Amino acid sequence: MNSNLLIFGYCFLVYNCFATLNFVDSQHNVILILTDDQDIELGSMNFMPKTTQIMKERGTEFTSGYVTTPICCPSRSTILTGLYVHNHHVHTNNQNCTGVEWRKVHEKKSIGVYLQEAGYRTAYLGKYLNEYDGSYIPPGWDEWHAIVKNSKFYNYTMNSNGEREKFGFEYEKDYFTDLVTNRSLKFIDNHIKTRAWQPFALIISYPAPHGPEDPAPQFAHMFENEFGHRTGSWNFAPNPDKQWLLQRTGKMNDVHITFTDLLHRRRLQTLQSVDDGILRLFNLLRELNQLWNTYAIYTSDHGYHLGQFGLLKGKNMPYEFDIRVPFFMRGPGIPRNVTFNEMVTNVDIAPTMLNIAGVAKPARMNGRSLLELIALKKKKKKYAVALKPWRDTVLIERGKMPKLKKIRDRYMKQKKRFNKENRLSKECKRRKWQRDCVEGQLWKCYYTVEERWRIYKCRDNWTDQCPCRKKRDESHISEDEDDVDEFLAHVDHENFAEENEWFQGEIGEFDEEFVEEEDSEELRRSKRGILSKCSCSRNVSHPIKLLERKMSKKHYLKYKKKLQTGSLKPKDCSLPQMNCFTHTASHWKTPPLWPEELGEFCFCQNCNNNTYWCLRTKNETHNFLYCEFVTEFISFYDFNTDPDQLINAVYSLEIGVLEQLSEQLRNLRKCKNRQCEIWSASQRPRSPKLVDLRVNEKSFLEDLDGNT
Repeated sequence: MNSNLLIFGYCFLVYNCFATLNFVDSQHNVILILTDDQDIELGSMNFMPKTTQIMKERGTEFTSGYVTTPICCPSRSTILTGLYVHNHHVHTNNQNCTGVEWRKVHEKKSIGVYLQEAGYRTAYLGKYLNEYDGSYIPPGWDEWHAIVKNSKFYNYTMNSNGEREKFGFEYEKDYFTDLVTNRSLKFIDNHIKTRAWQPFALIISYPAPHGPEDPAPQFAHMFENEFGHRTGSWNFAPNPDKQWLLQRTGKMNDVHITFTDLLHRRRLQTLQSVDDGILRLFNLLRELNQLWNTYAIYTSDHGYHLGQFGLLKGKNMPYEFDIRVPFFMRGPGIPRNVTFNEMVTNVDIAPTMLNIAGVAKPARMNGRSLLELIALKKKKKKYAVALKPWRDTVLIERGKMPKLKKIRDRYMKQKKRFNKENRLSKECKRRKWQRDCVEGQLWKCYYTVEERWRIYKCRDNWTDQCPCRKKRDESHISEDEDDVDEFLAHVDHENFAEENEWFQGEIGEFDEEFVEEEDSEELRRSKRGILSKCSCSRNVSHPIKLLERKMSKKHYLKYKKKLQTGSLKPKDCSLPQMNCFTHTASHWKTPPLWPEELGEFCFCQNCNNNTYWCLRTKNETHNFLYCEFVTEFISFYDFNTDPDQLINAVYSLEIGVLEQLSEQLRNLRKCKNRQCEIWSASQRPRSPKLVDLRVNEKSFLEDLDGNT
């Protein structure tokens, strides 16, 4: 009798302890699935049917999912802290990426720490941060399996619960994507079988489709004829109305096109292992009877580009292909097979995970819980007073912001310099363009009676050694905007060469009017990127020679000697203040391989002055991207009329509207705490004070439930 009372009393004490900690009937498991460099604009989700069925058809898709900084380490730091980059100060993949401030301040306040303090068992598996050296386990994680440095698929080192493990090149035991899946499943299985009373929080950080893009062998044959990455902005270059880098990036040549096609194929192949892993993950949750009690979020640290605006590969750009990401959520109360168009970001992930755990959002965090958005959409009257309208604007930022001149002064200076009519007038006043169409001359300017400059295209001189050209019989005055653009691109290229400025790529594009009917197949092959002996590009050169334009004659003679002696090494593919890479046949170790006969090439994909701060706004009436660059350049893209962001429409804005946008951007780029949400709304409240929503009540989640 006494022993029974003792046991009862002990159980009652344990129950009360758990109830006090909110372990009993109040907390849900939460899983964050994070891919590395995954696009959505280029169509990668179309090739992940298992993930689509699990996360989209049985959950909610946020079609306006964005990252606030399209770079790996800054974006991941935002995910872990719920802070904009200007608040956690991880601006690049090097500076403060696992640096002193990160480890002393922000890492100690990550979602892992908050969840652990709330009674969760926490686990992190996969890629952490780019500069993570594997020497320690960050605070907040009970289970830790993280790769040292950046994503790889083979031949890597991991910190596994404090022990360094080295892995080789054997698929069955070393392939990193599968290893992350296997250890994630093991963690869940062991946890549910031994500690089912305790909720768990798991971050699965996959390496795919990040470079070196090595697919599992069973998927290496897939997607041979897939060209979905060729969007409306693919190879749309050069772009004199965009920032400095895109003004100096021309069209890709044949070898570049072939590279983007193969890279797209390999990226899709690596994602097949992720697709399989997610199916295995949810099958296990079903077997363990945990689907009813588990939330899952699927997203990427940023998007990606493959040939957009002539840029071969990468991220870092303030364009939709780099800042928009896959974004899905499922779990108790989350509607099934529903899409939300409201803007959500990586800043919202930490508040959402804490919300699920019943933890009030720390005041320092800048985002909002997605459960609030779902409650708003369901129009729960019970919470109508507490919940504020959802944002319609997010901040996109890259780098530290210096003090710039007034927006009016920057705008007027830019308008004078970049206006197409002004540029045409400036060039046509040069004597070289006012001569008759003598041999070798491609253009001639003509001043009309309407006192406007127009151009001749000297058709007789537009020939090359390719048989696929057909010259026209006569010259004529051109009113064609494409001809004007081609002329301005041509003179830009000449000016870059004369002034010894850096430029890469090709000027001009294939002109179907120059192609004989019997050679149309040659044109189609060229457009698809299939190499041929004769290219119709007007400026074909070996890719490695693209660097010549940035060098002085003295420097180039030294460089040419290295080419002739064979002593040129990949490290020579570099420029001050720029991010360049050399691609060789040795880059990929697994099929499909780069054909050796295509040789190596160098390409510069980013530069330091590609530093910017943008407003991405989307609501019932407006859909635009407004950006200010560190160079004082300004851009504006209206998605309602220009979904591919081809034309910088900043000159269509009234100066008053421009000043309003600049003021909102100025406030967002320095916002702290809840101020960020205030300045993210088109109709901001008069008082900066927001009503706090206590979403850690069981009733809130019960009210959401109904579509489990």
